[in-house]
Formats: sequence, C-alpha cells, structure tokens
Amino acid sequence: MHITINNPVFNFQTAQPAMASALFASLLREEEQEPTAAEGPISRPAIGVYWAGQGGIYAGDFQGDDGVTFGLIVAAEQDVGRARWAPDGERDLSDWDGLQNTQRIRKECPAADLAAKYERDGHSDFYLPARRELNFAGATLHSTFGKDSWYWTSTPYSDSYAWAVDFEYGTADNDFRVSEFRVRPFRRFIY
Repeated sequence: MHITINNPVFNFQTAQPAMASALFASLLREEEQEPTAAEGPISRPAIGVYWAGQGGIYAGDFQGDDGVTFGLIVAAEQDVGRARWAPDGERDLSDWDGLQNTQRIRKECPAADLAAKYERDGHSDFYLPARRELNFAGATLHSTFGKDSWYWTSTPYSDSYAWAVDFEYGTADNDFRVSEFRVRPFRRFIY
C-alpha cells in the first residue's frame, strides 16, 4: 500500500487490508482535527496553604542541583518530635537533596528516621530536609515553624556537627550531632 498525505510518503506493507484501511482512516482523522492546546500547569494552591492529598503545606517549587524542579511539601505540624542527628563520622551528603540524604542515613540517624516514618494523606515518602530545602521553606513558610528550638537538616557540617536552622532569629548554623532538635518532615514530587 502507498499513502501520500501532504507530500510525505508513507509505505505500509500489510497482509490485512482492513488493518491498512483502519490506519489510513486514523491518519485522516488526526489530519482533520484542530490542534489542541497543551494541558495547563498543575493547579497548585498558594504557597503556605495545605495541599489536600499531598500530605502538607505547599512551600513552592524548588530546583535541585541536578536541574530538576520539584514541588516541596512540608508537614503541617511544626514538628513530629525531637531527636539527635547521628553518631560522629565522615559523611558525604548533599546540601540540597534531603531525600537522598535520608535514605543513606536513616538507619543511624534518629532525626532522619523520625522524619521518614511520618505518613500523611497516604504518602509515606517523607524525609529530613537538606540544608537548602529547609532554608527555602523557611523563607516561604517562616511563620509555620516553631521559634523555641532549632530544626535539624540532613546535611552534615563536619565529622561531629550537622546543620540546623533556628527560626526565632533566622539563623542556619552547625551544632553537635548529639543535640536533640525538632524534626519537620518534607516530601517532594516532580510535575
């Protein structure tokens, strides 16, 4: 069978004429249809609003160092408890990817384990945020964080310290890993 549509030539070889006719009819229908607009962007709530079905408050869109932009969700509770970070020791972890950090340190880091155990709206993919994720959420959701204690990140500073954020004064600093600070779970999704 030989079909010409708007000058391109398509050669189809088939033993079943009915199949060729159906394919030809399908091509013609597509040619006659008006182009459809691409689906619009995902309808997101305003930053700072609980996103029903997503497990928390929408903090905005965050772009990682890998170039991927993802929606960042923060647990609605100011914290899910307090925990220490982890034992001393060298760790090569990300400054922006809390999900990967949590997966790597969960077994030895009580704060990461506490965040990873959190579940809401059917989601069980929460994690302890990396330093840049927590700072980002602090900038967009500042009033939703407690002011009476620091919050752990999943980013280490050195062999004995890890990064934490204080929302009373807006300070990000490092502290001993044996300190018990607040844990606020985060989750992400790619559009």
